[in-house]
Amino acid sequence: MTTERRRLIEHGLPLAQVNEQSGREKSLRRGHISTLHLWWARRPLAMSRAVVAGVLLPDPGDESERQKIMNDIALAAPFEQSNGAGVRHLRERIAKAWPDRKPRVLDCFAGGGAIPLEALRLGAEVTASDINPVAHLIQRCILEFAQRYGRSGHGEVSSLIEDFREWATWIRERVEGDLDVVFPEAPQGGRPAVYFWARTMPCQNPACGVEIPLMRDLWLANSNRRNYWIEFRPVGHRLDMVVHKGKPTGDDNPDEGTVKSSSVTCPRCSSVVPAKHVRIYAQQHGFGKRLYAVLETHGDDRIYRQPTSAELEAGEELPEGLIDRLGETPDGTSAVPDEQMVKSQFRILRNLVYGIDSWAGLFNGRQLYVLATFCAGVREAHREMLNAGMDPERAKALATYLACCVSRVVDYNSSFTTWVSSGEFITHTYPQQAIRMAWNYTEINPLADVSGSWDSAVRWVDQAIRHCVDVSPESVKVLRADAQNLPFETDYFDAVIVDPPYYDAFQYGDLSDLFYIWLKRSIGHLYPELFATPLTPKSGEIIQTRADKKSPEHITDEEYERRLQKALEEMRRVVRSDGYVALVFAHTEPAAWERLLNALRAADLLVTTSWPMRSERAARSTAQISAVLNSSVVLVCRPANLEKDGFYDDVVPELRERIAERLGTFEGLGLHGADYFVSAVGPAFEVFGRYRRVLRLSGEEVGVDELMVLARQTVAHHAMRSLIGGERLTTLDNETLFYLSWRWGYGTEDLPADEAYMLERAFDVDLSALQRIGLVSKNGSSFRLLGPQDRRGPRRGDEMATTAIGVLHVAARLWEDGRRAELTALLARTGYSDEPAFWATANALVQVLPEKNRERTMLMGLAGNQEALANAAADSTADFSSGRLFDLPGDRLSLFE
Repeated sequence: MTTERRRLIEHGLPLAQVNEQSGREKSLRRGHISTLHLWWARRPLAMSRAVVAGVLLPDPGDESERQKIMNDIALAAPFEQSNGAGVRHLRERIAKAWPDRKPRVLDCFAGGGAIPLEALRLGAEVTASDINPVAHLIQRCILEFAQRYGRSGHGEVSSLIEDFREWATWIRERVEGDLDVVFPEAPQGGRPAVYFWARTMPCQNPACGVEIPLMRDLWLANSNRRNYWIEFRPVGHRLDMVVHKGKPTGDDNPDEGTVKSSSVTCPRCSSVVPAKHVRIYAQQHGFGKRLYAVLETHGDDRIYRQPTSAELEAGEELPEGLIDRLGETPDGTSAVPDEQMVKSQFRILRNLVYGIDSWAGLFNGRQLYVLATFCAGVREAHREMLNAGMDPERAKALATYLACCVSRVVDYNSSFTTWVSSGEFITHTYPQQAIRMAWNYTEINPLADVSGSWDSAVRWVDQAIRHCVDVSPESVKVLRADAQNLPFETDYFDAVIVDPPYYDAFQYGDLSDLFYIWLKRSIGHLYPELFATPLTPKSGEIIQTRADKKSPEHITDEEYERRLQKALEEMRRVVRSDGYVALVFAHTEPAAWERLLNALRAADLLVTTSWPMRSERAARSTAQISAVLNSSVVLVCRPANLEKDGFYDDVVPELRERIAERLGTFEGLGLHGADYFVSAVGPAFEVFGRYRRVLRLSGEEVGVDELMVLARQTVAHHAMRSLIGGERLTTLDNETLFYLSWRWGYGTEDLPADEAYMLERAFDVDLSALQRIGLVSKNGSSFRLLGPQDRRGPRRGDEMATTAIGVLHVAARLWEDGRRAELTALLARTGYSDEPAFWATANALVQVLPEKNRERTMLMGLAGNQEALANAAADSTADFSSGRLFDLPGDRLSLFE
């Protein structure tokens, strides 16, 4: 391959098509590797494929030929084309570009395996590594076992898949009798599919003392198809729970349960237990539990009913000695988890707040028995494979896939799974990057036809295997390794493509412990080197933890940065001098980007280009800040010795020109808010990342934070020019541009302090002054922008009272209140009645605010009558000799109070 030629990714990628397919892919499941085993922040295959292709393919140097290659990348982007003609064309192009050998690609943060899978699919020699044992096993299932033991082509079914289905059926038949013991038969035959449980605690009113079921709401089904709900019926000193069919009538309101904001209201006496006392009770005594309903499925028909006495009895207590009969695993591990949680991680493991501090505590007794029985079934199946003469390594691979099925059942069968009554389905244990408190939860019969069942898990894993089997069985190595000490020789890889961890965004080790403890019980004896510790090893993780800062588990942001710096230096060491390093990075905090640039500089990695790429579902739930990213920025770097200094006066125009040029390229991608601002990070890195230092003429070094402010300022003004026009932009004050930029970028969302301060500096405004006049308010560690409906009234002497946004807010309130004379006088006095920028701002806000938003409605009415108001203001005879803005007719000063 010609080393002098730049790579395709440095000139272009079909971003629109790839981003569209990446966003779509997040909602696809059938056959996707995400269905094999849960892993967090797994990147879309379309995005990963495009990045790998762009890094490995040389730029042809001809626009016509370049477009042909990008067309191939676009054609290969849909998930359905993962193993289709588009991918084959790309693989052929890469093979032609590397005639002597396959390109060597490393992902040392391989996680869920998306990036190395796409590199393997495109014909590279792939090395995938991760420090987490669960991630390592997922990668072996995706990258190694399917390719080694699978066989596809000519319409044949893979022998690996045949074996997997056969042994999955064997396990089902093996455990069926053991599980029948704990799931009583229903009166009409068969067994329920779902059991509905509520945690309980006694009413703290001494005169009541009833056992309260803790429930968010009382719905079982609330859809166009069915309506079932629960009624509390006090009978003496107990509460009966009655299942009703049909829509509630009278005073019954199933939307209201007994728990709200973690406080508990007794449905018998209406006394309230504050949230703090609920936590104290739980920590001291533990919650009880109550089975209050079951769901039977008969084809498409669903019947919710009250549990029978046999079902109540079976749910409360297991037969004596039943779990003890399961015994220990071959390596001496107990049948059910006895591991304690990391108690300092209460911010992501919310159960800890309520005294549930063991992994076994996440399950009721029957769930523990069910999962332990399936783990025993996997171990027994592996023994039978060996007894039947199967190759030991093949048997190990099959057992690992079967253990993945157990993991899927684990995810859907804990006491922290909840029921979505509107869709009548179960949410899994990790709907977010945390375990949330579940007051009423579901338990499944894993042999029934229901989400999370054994058969369902087998179908999903089967489809994921089929997807991976169809990937060409090229060279791959899957290692468990620390990215800070890579076990590879220097100057070996042609490309390092990674998605590194971002500060405290994902606590991978603590989150994956739930699966680790059960994998240990199903296949831990097959991987003794991976399961040597009680929980996942965390001392080498490159993260900042959310653990209690006083705990030994806490890792500071400074320590995270030190570890990431070391990993970047290792990547620089193992990549060839003519190779490339591509990093996927997504973070809203400006400080994180500043530190990343400093780390890249220190590692002698030069950013040559960047691309904003869709990496998340737009509608995903998040436990993070409001201003979340839907996109990631791919930074493309080359090894370089950064010895040149740049001068501030030269770098600033270069920076603005490059950002404007790149934003023009990004137009049409649908970027907005945090995504739009972050899209400028890469171009900024491209400019000042070329220099070892940026200096003023005085010799003083300019910090990265100041350069990032310049980048943010350039982006904001670029956006405002496109929104209201360049000429009008020059006539607006900074406060108005600040307000408009916030509304355009983030709508009505709060902004974290770092982001708000960055906007403040970009527009040279003072957040403290804006707070004093009521344009902004502080909300904990975030800031809120206040619309005209939220603000206090401006008073005489208020600074910045004559800003366009200040007058616009007053005008909007006067319009809404029907105070036309005062509105006309205001516009005449301020001179805004015939100011195009003023009305452009009003119309721009109408454009960017959401439907049915009150501020939008107010401004629509005002802006819709611009001509009439301007004419009335021109004819106004109000006396303005006082020279004060708010001396309006009637002397009404407190307009917003």
